[in-house]
Amino acid sequence: MKTTDEYRQRLIAQLIEQSARIDVLVMKSREVPADVKLNFDQELEELRDKQRITTQKLHDLEDFNRTSWENIGDGG
Repeated sequence: MKTTDEYRQRLIAQLIEQSARIDVLVMKSREVPADVKLNFDQELEELRDKQRITTQKLHDLEDFNRTSWENIGDGG
């Protein structure tokens, strides 16, 4: 079983990769004809959706960790 820190690091790595892919697509979409740009826009939206989901997972993990430590501090 992975530790929460390993999971957190994996989520951060996914966010970095997703951001890089989004940046590349944005740059490419600026250089293509309008009919091709639609395909880029659809792919960008899908990547941004994945990025939002990954970000939410990271926030949920951080909230869980904070709540866990608060419970430990309260005596369980």
